[in-house]
Amino acid sequence: MKKTKRKYGKWIVIAAVAVVLISNFTVVSYLGREAYSYRNYDNTFSLAEEDGGRADFLTIKSRYAIFLKAHPQEAKADSKLYRTFTIKPWRFWQWSDFVFCPERFRLPYKATP
Repeated sequence: MKKTKRKYGKWIVIAAVAVVLISNFTVVSYLGREAYSYRNYDNTFSLAEEDGGRADFLTIKSRYAIFLKAHPQEAKADSKLYRTFTIKPWRFWQWSDFVFCPERFRLPYKATP
């Protein structure tokens, strides 16, 4: 009886890992993806990622750097970039985002008005 329980437990773990992997590296992750959006402290800069992924996040960061150069008064007041989305670790189909672009989740959170 114990061997049977261990055998089923092993297959349940393998199935769970397979579901997480498939949901993170196939079209499933794009269907359930949250839109990641960002802004500065006073909403004079606001932008969202179109597809997600590291390349889009780097584009957001570079556009914000350009914005700060064009608006030096904003840089003096508060040059931080804020995320406007909450972190939802229960959304296992987005765990690859946590792994491959953790910097986006380290930004301070600021609720949208």
